[in-house]
Amino acid sequence: MSRCSFRCPFCHNRQLVLEEDLQAIPAEQILQTLSARQDFIDGVVITGGEPTLNGNLHGLINSVKMLGFPVKLDTNGYNPEVLEKLIDSRAVDYIAMDIKTTWHKYNMATGISADTRRLITSVSLIKDSGIDHEFRTTCVPTIVDGEDIEIISRLVGHSSGYTLQQFQPENTLDSNYEQIAPYPASVLKEFLEIARQNTASCRLIGIQQEIDIKNENRE
Repeated sequence: MSRCSFRCPFCHNRQLVLEEDLQAIPAEQILQTLSARQDFIDGVVITGGEPTLNGNLHGLINSVKMLGFPVKLDTNGYNPEVLEKLIDSRAVDYIAMDIKTTWHKYNMATGISADTRRLITSVSLIKDSGIDHEFRTTCVPTIVDGEDIEIISRLVGHSSGYTLQQFQPENTLDSNYEQIAPYPASVLKEFLEIARQNTASCRLIGIQQEIDIKNENRE
């Protein structure tokens, strides 16, 4: 879904965020396509942009569920009121929330004056929801470092999964970020080891080989 409440300079979905040269696809057409491919699709991910800005989100999810598909929601967590309604109604089967960086650096990461209380509320809602979920951080040099991963992974805690993602300097909202070299794999593996100490499971994606660690025996 298009539009977003943030203006993350490193975002690679600028067309969705700024609604540049987008042609809207009617919901009916999407549902027809899903219905015709039920034998080939395991589930539906609703992403963006930021899906919780769409007033028809709940209706779309219900329509997808009526076709028999499980639904995953990707969110930036900035609309806890919408999240709470979706959680209370058990509308979604999986939630993935981005935690961009530590709270004191969030304005730099999001390009707005962010009210981090809203994000803290969303983290608590998701952790207490009883719905399968994960938290995610894109490892952007200058915005995320090892100390940030330590703090975020402690916030995520031993009851939740945590995904670290390699930064891709392509088509970024702020073109200056296309000049920033991503962290080498060796540094990302160090971040992953930090996260492993504090979370139920963690994984690293966006490098040549995905690394997945489940800490099932950790207390």
